[in-house]
Formats: sequence, C-alpha cells, structure tokens
Amino acid sequence: MKSIAAMLFLLTGSLSAQHPSKPQISPFFDRLNDGPAFLVECRNTTGQTLEWRESLRVDGVIVDPHGPLMMGAAAGETWRGILALRQSDRSINVAPRLKFGAIVKSEFQVAISEGKHTIAVQCGDVWSDDFTFFWEGDSHP
Repeated sequence: MKSIAAMLFLLTGSLSAQHPSKPQISPFFDRLNDGPAFLVECRNTTGQTLEWRESLRVDGVIVDPHGPLMMGAAAGETWRGILALRQSDRSINVAPRLKFGAIVKSEFQVAISEGKHTIAVQCGDVWSDDFTFFWEGDSHP
C-alpha cells in the first residue's frame, strides 16, 4: 500500500513539473518610461527551453506582438523582462536600462485612459493572473 502511495506521489510530481508556473508581474518605476511599466518573471518548470513571444493582454484585449522578445529560458531558469506601456511616440535617446536581472526591455505603444486597468502576460501556454494598476492620465508638465 505504501509503494502505491509513493508511486502516485512521484507520478503527480512529475506531471506537475512539466507545466510552466504562472508568470509574475510587479510594478516597475524608472524615470524613462512615458507610461506604466512592469517587471515580468517567468520560471521555466518544463523540461525544455521555453519561448515567450510577447503575449500581452491589457484590459482583456491581446496586444499585437511586434517580434520575439525572449530567446528562451532553459529548464529551471527564470526569465525576467521589463515591459513599458508608452503613452506617446516620442523617442528616448537612451539605451534601455536593464536592472534587477532583466535581460530585455520592450516598449509597447498602448493608449490607456485614466483609471483602473489590468495587464497579463503569457509564458508558454500559461497566462499570469490579471495585475491591476491605475493610470493618472495625460498630465505632462
């Protein structure tokens, strides 16, 4: 009986290890973004390299990707990137600052109105939970 229970435990553990965990989203603040920005973390719990192709959802609507963002994260690694939702098309003549383990910064021009919003990202086949944030609007000095 103990051996059957042990086998079920091992089988359940190996099946759950094949699915990626949910990506995590945290607010990211710096002086360069013209809009809200987020640090995304995606832990690869699969046995293969995991690709992320900028699957992003803002207020329930998938934002069109503009190219691959991630080369891949090997099994067991955590990929980190910074996503900015820019509110203008003004160019920034500064190279993106990568900190806190981020390997890439990607900027999307997504117009958002003042108020409450949600953002979610997809890692492998798994979407993060919706992350709620608030945007003040178009007040520029």
